[in-house]
Amino acid sequence: MLFGLVAVLFVLLLVFETTAYWHARNVFDDAAAEGSRVAAAFDGSCTDGREAAREMVARTGSWARDLRITCTDGLVIAVTVSGRTPGVIGASAGFRATVTETAPKER
Repeated sequence: MLFGLVAVLFVLLLVFETTAYWHARNVFDDAAAEGSRVAAAFDGSCTDGREAAREMVARTGSWARDLRITCTDGLVIAVTVSGRTPGVIGASAGFRATVTETAPKER
């Protein structure tokens, strides 16, 4: 029974950690999409896009650590949001999630 209990606890922690990772990816994806939309606007810039993505993560994912937001300018704007997910066991047990969204630049 002891081994069974340990196995069940391990599976539960794995499910919780996977859920936290998936939620973090969704938050980062929304932030990257908002950043690329703002940066791709006619009067937008990569600076505006990075700031919009940072504000979106601050509103919906205040738990994010080591946040990095990059923007690539050109005919297609690419905004990448990367950060550490919250760990279920402890703060250091999280994973790194990275999402990139693109949008064509308006002329």
